[in-house]
Amino acid sequence: MDIDRAPAGFDPEDIAPPAMRDREWPINSLALDLSGRCNLACRYCAESATQPKHRRRMTETVLDAALDQLAGEPDVNQFKSIRLGSGEPLLAGSLLRRLDRRLKQLATEGRAVPQVFITTNGTRLDRETREWLIGTGWQVKISLDGPAHVQDRWRVTAKGGPTYAQVAEVVAELARRIPDRFSVTAVLCRGNEPKEVFDAIAALGVRRIEMVPVAHHRQEILPDQADRARYRDFVLAYAGDYASGPNGQPELVRVINAARRVMGYDVKSVTCGAGRNFLGVGPEGDLFPCFRFVGLDQFVVGDVQRGPSARALRAFRSKAGRSYEYRERCHGCWAAPLCGGPCFAEAELFGPGAGAPFDGHCHYVKADSMAAVTLVEKLRKTDPERLLDLLAGLVEF
Repeated sequence: MDIDRAPAGFDPEDIAPPAMRDREWPINSLALDLSGRCNLACRYCAESATQPKHRRRMTETVLDAALDQLAGEPDVNQFKSIRLGSGEPLLAGSLLRRLDRRLKQLATEGRAVPQVFITTNGTRLDRETREWLIGTGWQVKISLDGPAHVQDRWRVTAKGGPTYAQVAEVVAELARRIPDRFSVTAVLCRGNEPKEVFDAIAALGVRRIEMVPVAHHRQEILPDQADRARYRDFVLAYAGDYASGPNGQPELVRVINAARRVMGYDVKSVTCGAGRNFLGVGPEGDLFPCFRFVGLDQFVVGDVQRGPSARALRAFRSKAGRSYEYRERCHGCWAAPLCGGPCFAEAELFGPGAGAPFDGHCHYVKADSMAAVTLVEKLRKTDPERLLDLLAGLVEF
C-alpha cells in the first residue's frame, strides 16, 4: 500500500481545519523541567544531543511562580495541565511533593486544579514512591522500548548497565493498579521490530502504548528504509486486528488519535500548542515554547516572574512554530490535517533544513494516518457503534 497517496475514498479537504490566525493565547499548560538532568544515559537521547549538558535543579521559588502563573484567576471550568518529563522528574522528589501539596491547596480554595502528566524512565520508582505517585491521581507515562534485548541496548544506566528488569516490574504493577491513567512510550530506533516491541509491552498489561520514531543526528540510530516498511506493515495489520472485534487489543495511541481526526474531531493546523497555549519552564525560570527547547537561549520567550513576551511568542509562531499551511514540505501531503505538521523542536533541531521535517518522521506519520483511515472505514462498514468508543479519549494522554 502506497502511503504517499491518500487512500481511496478519503479526501483531506473534508477535514481540513480553518486557517489558523495569529492571536494572543491564554496559557493553560506548562511543562516543568524540575530536575534539569537524568540518571540514565540512553544512547539516542534527544536532549543530550541538543541541550546544554548541565542544567540546574528548579528552585521552589520558580516552581511556585510557574504554578501561580498557570492558576491565574479562579476558573474551575477551564482545563489546565502540567507536564513533567524533561530530564527525569523523580530526581526532584521534594519538588514533586511540593507541587502535590500546592495542587491540593488550590482544590480547597475552589480554584482550577491542573491535571498533571508525568513521564519517567521508571528507575526511581521504589515502593514508597510508587505508592505516593499512585495516590496523587496524576497521569503516569513510563518510557520502555520493548523486550529486554531492545531496552537494554538503548536505555542504559550512566555506567552502561541494563534497565529492563527494574522498569518492567514497575510497568506491570502500574498497568494493573492504575490502568486508566497509565501509558507507555517506546522509541523506535534502527533495527527495532515494531510488532515485537508492541507485543512485549502489551504482555505487561499496558492498555495505552505510544510508539514514536527516534529523533537524532546520527544516521546509525535513525530507522532505515527497512525499519519504516516494517512499521507500515505493523500499523496496517494493527488496524485490521483492532477493527475485527473487541479482542482486548491495547490502544496504539498515535493510530487511535489519528482515527479520531479522520472522523473530523481534534483536527488542527499545528501538531501541538507549543508557543501558543503551552510553554516550557526551565529550572531557572526562563520560559520556552515547550520543554524540548529548554536550555536553548535562542528560544527563550520570557520568564515566570514577568510572564511570556508577546513579541517573542509571535516571532516563534511565525517561524519555528508556524502552522503546516506555511510549510513547503507539507504542501500537497494528504495526511497533513491528521498530523498538523511536524514537531516544532524536531523540525528545528533535527530537520535537514530550516523548519523542514525529516523524511523518517513523515513516513511514520503517514503510516499511522493510513492505518487510521483503514480502521475507520472498516468500522463504518462492520461496527459503526464502535466508532463512538474511539471518541471517549479525546483529552490527550
